[in-house]
Amino acid sequence: MRRAIAIDTNLLVLLVVGLTNPEYIRKHKRLTPVYNARHFEWIVRCLAGAPRVLCTSHILAEGSNLLRQTREPMRSEIMTTYSWFIQTAEEPIIAAREAAQSSSFIRLGLTDAALLTLDPKEIRLLTVDHDLHIACSERGFDVVNLTPFFYE
Repeated sequence: MRRAIAIDTNLLVLLVVGLTNPEYIRKHKRLTPVYNARHFEWIVRCLAGAPRVLCTSHILAEGSNLLRQTREPMRSEIMTTYSWFIQTAEEPIIAAREAAQSSSFIRLGLTDAALLTLDPKEIRLLTVDHDLHIACSERGFDVVNLTPFFYE
């Protein structure tokens, strides 16, 4: 069974900025100097052929705040791409109240705790967050920490 792919907030920012213009990756405050166009290409390859891409409303809200941390006209271009992305992504609704009851909430915060409420049989998670990777692995998710691949 091919699973939906969920991506964490950092990868969402990288994806959207790269889809807008790969040159913007080295210019965006939240991406430079950690990420580059090669990392963006990894994300695109990982998402190719996925039956659907999934982002919780918490990831989308956090991503919106991070994506806007750049100057015009780049900001408007990125947000236009982001609007398109939001229209194409699947968005499961997870109440903050439900995520806050998770045993992971204190350690991981709202955005990551909400991800952990999803059905691990339905989702493959891509992340660069070590703590999220461990928590998802413990819960039975098919989770891939892309950090080692990014720095081969």
